[in-house]
Parts: sequence; C-alpha cells; structure tokens
Amino acid sequence: IPPSDSTINRLIKKKGLVKKKLNISKGVEYPYFTDPLDFNYIHQADLLGPRYLKGDGRFYSLNIMDLYSHRVFLHPQRGKDDQTVALALISCWKTMGIPDFLQVDNELCFRGSNRYPRSFGIVIKLCLSLGIELVFIPIGEPWRNGAIESFNDTYNRKFFRTQWFRNYRHLKSQSKNFELFHNRNHRYSCLKGKTPLQMAQEARFAPILPPPKFTLPKIDYIPDGTISLIRFIRSNRKLDIFGEHFQLPKTLIYSYVRAKIITNLHQVHVYRGDELVTTFPYQLPAWVTP
Repeated sequence: IPPSDSTINRLIKKKGLVKKKLNISKGVEYPYFTDPLDFNYIHQADLLGPRYLKGDGRFYSLNIMDLYSHRVFLHPQRGKDDQTVALALISCWKTMGIPDFLQVDNELCFRGSNRYPRSFGIVIKLCLSLGIELVFIPIGEPWRNGAIESFNDTYNRKFFRTQWFRNYRHLKSQSKNFELFHNRNHRYSCLKGKTPLQMAQEARFAPILPPPKFTLPKIDYIPDGTISLIRFIRSNRKLDIFGEHFQLPKTLIYSYVRAKIITNLHQVHVYRGDELVTTFPYQLPAWVTP
C-alpha cells in the first residue's frame, strides 16, 4: 500500500526535491492603485467561496472594502454568476456610495465570457454606465488586492469558523451583524486607531449614492469609458487581455504595465507607470447605441 499524499509531499520536501517557482514580479516596482486618496476613491472587491453550510448547501460572499476608510460591505449569495454579482455591487453602492475605481481579480463573473472576451459582461457594462473604472489586478497575484484579502482572513477566523449557522437565512442576518460590528468597532493602525465609521463621521463624509429606486439596467451596448488591466510582462512579451494575447515591445519585459481599454476609441493604451509607451486598436462589437 503506497503512503498517503501528505507523507509523500513531506518526504519530497525533506530531501530538497521541491523546485521553488521564481516569482520575478515580487521584486519589481508596482506603482498602481496602492494609495487611496479619499473616501470611495478605490473599492477592493473579492468573491469568497464557495463555503458550505451543513444541511443547507453552498454559498459565496462578495466582500467589498473602501480602501481609504476600511469600511466593508458583505453580501452572501448562492451563486457567482455575473448578474448576481452586479446586483450585489448595486446594493453596496446604495450603502457605501459609488467609487471612482473598483479593483477586482480576474474571476469570470467580473469580466464576462471566455468565448467572447470583447463583448464584456454585465459587471463591466454596469461600471462603465456609472462612470466607475474597473481595474483588474495582475493574473495570479491576489496580494495586489491585499486589504480585502486580509479582511477575508478576518472573516474566516472571527465569523465563519467561530459560529454555527442554522441555515442560509441565519447566515445572512449574522453576516450583516458582523459587517456592522466591524465597521463600528474594528480599529486599524493605518487609521491611527480609529474605526471605519469613526473615520467617516469625523470627516462628515457624504457618499454619492445611486437613485433610491436604481435597479440593474438592461445595457445592450458598451458605454463610453475606461477599463484597466494591470499586467506583469514576462520574457514572452505577451499582454493578456481577457484571454487574448498581444505582443509588446522588448523594453517592457519584466515590468508592470497598465493597459487601458478606451471603449469609445476602440483602442488600448499601454502605460508603464505614468508613461504612455504604446497604443493599438481594439475593435469592440458594433452594438446599437441608445
């Protein structure tokens, strides 16, 4: 009988036979969206899950944080399709306000379809219609969404792993309680010991909210605006835009770039830091504009 996988892994590591993957990108300057300038300047969002409830199936939690105040919004949901995520974002913005930038990972629900990458999904169209610039962090680098990733750890340790939930409905109500508790009581050193709500109250912050009856609109066109993708360019010089690859100049090897899709121009502008280094056409579908 062969030993267990964990025993095999332990023996391989003990003999020094594990090759560590060289991650060049960790040693390269990353100048994008690291400093929040004000309330609702940058929201970081992450879809946590699936998590499982005994006797009541699986669920996900869309966790969102305002990077300036560290105020959070939690939205438990059964699925992770783009429409469910879009509705959750609207609920968040009706409470926290509309951000300038929404930073997310490259989960399919945020971007749309692998088969039709330029058609864009509901979340991208919703953000464009509200003037929000959606920012996709580098592929395989979740630490670039470090604030919400750190909160996810808090969510697991102090909420999900420490309570018993009767069912999904009970979890939803307790999730809202945990959200309120965090925003009222959790003190951050980066806020000089203040809580997120204390920070907002002292600044007398008044968020810009969608109309009270705002619902998910039917958007059968691509609104004018900008979508940003932060990418690390390796030796193959390939820029990945939603699964499509574009060749970049040799000068960009081993650097982070910001590829900005300008929808009304049907172009991609590639920046290294603040410097525009190249531009190329990016034809979008010929939707009927309103």
